[in-house]
Amino acid sequence: MSNQTAATRSKETSSSPVPIQRERGNVLERLNGEVSRRAYELYQQSGNELGQDLMNWLQAESQVLQRLSEIRESGSWYTINTPIRGFKPEDIHVTVDEGSALIAATNNPQNSENQTMSTGSASSVNQSVFLLAQWPAEVDPATASAYIKNDTLTLTVKRASGAPSTAA
Repeated sequence: MSNQTAATRSKETSSSPVPIQRERGNVLERLNGEVSRRAYELYQQSGNELGQDLMNWLQAESQVLQRLSEIRESGSWYTINTPIRGFKPEDIHVTVDEGSALIAATNNPQNSENQTMSTGSASSVNQSVFLLAQWPAEVDPATASAYIKNDTLTLTVKRASGAPSTAA
């Protein structure tokens, strides 16, 4: 019995790598689609009031896109740790460029066979999370790595050579 518990614990604490993508096109399309859908909902909720396009878009963007402010610096490395529950590594797309990281996670109902088995029904709506982190200084995207462990996404990237440190 104790062997089973040990095996279960080690499985729970293992980490799963998440690939880093160079191109943001697909992630930005998904983000813009979610913001557009939410802005249209806001437009409808306001009684189809004209002239509020920008306000609806900005409000929708603030509801859909979460900005990550906690970025730790250690030596020349930046690290983000953010909870990301209910998503498998294959549901998560991470893009990193010199100035920021964009993380998109979409839980597709057709991939949620366990949810169907445990609840008796599958949700027909995708659950999506979009996270944006602005690096304190320019980074080298080639050094980025990400993994999930215990429902937490960890993203690490090295500050670009020549970029000033933000540590006091």
